[in-house]
Amino acid sequence: KTFGPEPARAPVGHACGCPTVVRLGAFPGFAAMAQRSSQQVQKFEDLDVGALVVSTATGFVKKRPVTVSVWVLGLLLAAFANGFAVSELQEESYSIAVGNAQEVDQKELSKALANLRRAEDKHYNVKGWFWSCDDRCMAAKDKVAMAQSEVARVQEKRDMFMREARQEVGIWSVFGIRDIRNSFWKAWQAGKDMAARWTMFDAMFVMFNSREESLMSTVLQLVLQYIMNLTVGLVGACFYFAYNVYTLIVSYGEPALSGIAFFLLVMVAGVSLVGTYLMAIYGTVAGGGLFLVKQAAKNAALEGNRGGGGPPRRVQYRQHHE
Repeated sequence: KTFGPEPARAPVGHACGCPTVVRLGAFPGFAAMAQRSSQQVQKFEDLDVGALVVSTATGFVKKRPVTVSVWVLGLLLAAFANGFAVSELQEESYSIAVGNAQEVDQKELSKALANLRRAEDKHYNVKGWFWSCDDRCMAAKDKVAMAQSEVARVQEKRDMFMREARQEVGIWSVFGIRDIRNSFWKAWQAGKDMAARWTMFDAMFVMFNSREESLMSTVLQLVLQYIMNLTVGLVGACFYFAYNVYTLIVSYGEPALSGIAFFLLVMVAGVSLVGTYLMAIYGTVAGGGLFLVKQAAKNAALEGNRGGGGPPRRVQYRQHHE
């Protein structure tokens, strides 16, 4: 009473320095978020990928039995079709004609191509500015035209020997199927190489334009871009392969009906193989994406549980002195 009224006491846990127990789980918002995260994680964990794939495949087979049958037929042809055997006489005639074609290719054609390159170099050296051409240039240009004609003549000679060899055995023979397989794998590799080149350019642009993105995001973006480029490349390879098959059928001298039947069977096999490969790639990427989503949902649920239902946190406040 002498010294005046008693000073007000500081609230416990605020000014006296005593710790205050704060339960974040007491807030309904955090509890609801944790519950929703747990439900999402449970949904992902209950998802049976194998059963989903089987049910989807079964439904597709039931709805489109003809398409599936053609697809299976194409895979069987691609795996086991080797062509019909030929007689020894036909095989010997084929070997002799192919040898003649290789001899023309190695000797006459290589010499003609070398002459063409020299003629083109001379024409380029005497050519004037802005496409101007004097008498010397015109003479060099005529020599280039003559060299090109010689190359075309030698190529026609080589192709004539190859046509004779192929017509001895036919496109349905083991030799024809071997040429078809070689043509398919060349087109396949060309499509994959094109996808790799495009993805390399895409990676350069992504590195310059995505400085603020994380490494994982950049890698995923490049993976998806490669899959898109691979799809375009292999589809383009199918068209290129179709043209090669047509030229081989003509070169083997196959009749019209037989050639059409062979072309359809070969394209069914090629498209089935490319489609199976792309579906396998898509399935692998989808499975990896589902795994990442599951891991992200689990991490989010753990964070939510720590904030909502975890042990109480002690918050220490500093003592204030006046």
